[in-house]
Amino acid sequence: MKRILAVLCVCMVGISFRPAPAPAAPARHGQCYTAEQLTVLDKQDVAGGKGTLHGEFAFTRDAALEDDAIKEIGWMTLRHGEFIGTHTHKDNEDAYLIVSGHGVFTDGDGNAWVVGPGDMTIARPGQAHGLANLYAEDLVFLDIIAKNAGANLEAITRNPTAQVFPADKLFEKNVEKAGKTGIGTLYGRFAFRREAATDDQAIKEIGLMTLKKGDSIGVHPHVDNEDTYIILSGRGVFTDSQGRETVVGPKSVTIACPGESHGLRNDGDEDLVFIDLIARNHALKTASLALKRTLSPQTSGCNTST
Repeated sequence: MKRILAVLCVCMVGISFRPAPAPAAPARHGQCYTAEQLTVLDKQDVAGGKGTLHGEFAFTRDAALEDDAIKEIGWMTLRHGEFIGTHTHKDNEDAYLIVSGHGVFTDGDGNAWVVGPGDMTIARPGQAHGLANLYAEDLVFLDIIAKNAGANLEAITRNPTAQVFPADKLFEKNVEKAGKTGIGTLYGRFAFRREAATDDQAIKEIGLMTLKKGDSIGVHPHVDNEDTYIILSGRGVFTDSQGRETVVGPKSVTIACPGESHGLRNDGDEDLVFIDLIARNHALKTASLALKRTLSPQTSGCNTST
């Protein structure tokens, strides 16, 4: 036995053990990502913070196209005592939308805000933010990063906007027959809407939306902006540009890019509640983006059809 061990030791001298390669960054591969199709990707001590930021991503900025407005969408979790360090965004925008739990959000002026379910926050270019979980319950939030390559960064930095939108301060705006061919009422509570957005801002609108049983958003096209529906609760059916239907439920992420269409209906018994976020890259070359998506090997439709 000693002789065998000695031989093994000699043979192993000079052998280098390489760490396993890091998982590839999830890229867009269509318009719909069910909860089961999200990619788990954890990060440590983010922005000088502490602990593990657990993420489940539809796609990340590392695999985004230059013309994409929405670069990354992830479901994130911070556990007790963990935090994301305060950091500044130079040329993109980052929204933290609280789903469950409570935490402390730090804005660019160093103000600390206790945030909880339904609260919405954003950091635009030139603004800083951080987030900490000082409570026992897990802090779960959506993290959405967008970029407007056509933005005048100097102008947007000179005119900072509000960063925190408490749930009880969101304003209501309801739409009948949404998407022009929808059924019933689309109920909405908004942090801000596209009508008040500037050309320099990437994220134009964030709303907490509700479709009652039997109601729908009709299938409609997007010409020059991107629109994501992220399901918080309830179940429904998402329709993509090809007319394919996918059953969506909690944690499903859907998106329509320029040149694509989408629709959503509530076929369940419960309210269908979702985040609706619209973003635009004003430097977008629509024809170029459509061609890139057509040629991309990662582009496909929804993977789970009804």
